Amino acid sequence: MSDLMEKKGRSSFGSKFGFIMAAVGSAVGLGNIWRFPYIAGTYGGGLFLLLYIAIVAILGFSMLTLEFTIGRHKNANVLDAFAVGKKKRSYIGWLCILIPFLIVSYYNVIGGWIIKYLTIFVTGGDFGSAGYEGTFGEFTSDPVASGVFTVIFLALCIIVLIFGVQKGIEKVSKIMMPALFVMLVFMAVVSLTMPGAIEGLKFMFVPNFESIAENGGFLQMLSAATGQAFYSLSVGMGIAVTYGSYLKKDQSIPQNALSVCGLDTMVAIFSGLAVLPAIFSVGITPSAGPGLVFISFPAVFEALGGFGIVVGVIFFLLVLFAAWTSAISLLEVLISALEEKTKLSRKGATLVVAAVITVTSILVAISMQPEGLFGVNLLDLFDSLTTYVMLPLTGLLMCFFLVKVIGMKNAKEELLLNCKSQKLGKVWEVAIKYVVPVLIAFILVMGILTWTKVI
Repeated sequence: MSDLMEKKGRSSFGSKFGFIMAAVGSAVGLGNIWRFPYIAGTYGGGLFLLLYIAIVAILGFSMLTLEFTIGRHKNANVLDAFAVGKKKRSYIGWLCILIPFLIVSYYNVIGGWIIKYLTIFVTGGDFGSAGYEGTFGEFTSDPVASGVFTVIFLALCIIVLIFGVQKGIEKVSKIMMPALFVMLVFMAVVSLTMPGAIEGLKFMFVPNFESIAENGGFLQMLSAATGQAFYSLSVGMGIAVTYGSYLKKDQSIPQNALSVCGLDTMVAIFSGLAVLPAIFSVGITPSAGPGLVFISFPAVFEALGGFGIVVGVIFFLLVLFAAWTSAISLLEVLISALEEKTKLSRKGATLVVAAVITVTSILVAISMQPEGLFGVNLLDLFDSLTTYVMLPLTGLLMCFFLVKVIGMKNAKEELLLNCKSQKLGKVWEVAIKYVVPVLIAFILVMGILTWTKVI
């Protein structure tokens, strides 16, 4: 542990592998397993994939290194990391509190759905007379049943978080992430061996330029790819800042960020391989939308016969692990800030956060009824507000904060500690000052326009 960490008594990750697994776990979540396949399906497959990889390389890597740099340089929770002036104003820090708060409030609900479907397949995969769509609709609109499974999912997260960074987050991530990769490869193999899977492969990897006009033009596709990169890598949420504050000085920020971007993109591609060939095999449209996992995929498992029960259990266990690690990361941002800004112990801060999030998550579950909660579906509201507006806004403010408050000289010194390529600093400076802000400003404008249509 560095001297600074010892003086401040802050936690740190025990190893480079542990940090990478935890950071990848924060990135690899429903954005990869659930969101990427249907977004790629909506925007034409192959061309979207190429654009997405380019955006991750340019914007994703730059933003991830930026947040790691701010976190390690400030060595503090998000509120203290972005504190400015005599009154210690922390507008960006509060955004980094609000975003995880809103996201994890509905993330827990979806996590509850996953556990429900896992239990269905563990007990034989019987959807009864209601069928796939009817079962999903009945369950999500039942606030009691949905609320119970939501609390179970949140409890799984809290059990890990009470033990802290090394004994909790790092230890669990070292187990869950390798297991997730193995299950994902298994699902991809199953999907690729199904009849007609070749059509799914063509769709995913062969660029279809006609899809540009079919999906609102190039700017709309670029906006979708950029937004997906933001969501998938969990940038703009304060997670990378929080995890960066636990990163030891003897580790290379660029190398760690490159590993996270690479592994996250690999998971997204394998998720596409696990999903798209399979749904093509059973004749489901690749743009089936958010219901792809819970409505469309059970039909895929049915097509596999008795083996489909086993595959269904593995698939939903895979999705559960992905959602679990991401929810843990979102909650850690809140717990870290509360613990360090108050006199609460780690356990006390964790339980307070858990109590508050339990209430908001149950409200989200209640709002899934047809009539909503006072006419509002909180899941849709929180998801659209954070994805389209708050994430790009926070990312843009982070760029300005690093340049204007920390300063590029200090930032590059932090970035290049134990980095083999010192030339990276010049390229990174251009990216953070010019390229990334322009890209983020673009998706912010597009996001606001999209959000006004959604609401």
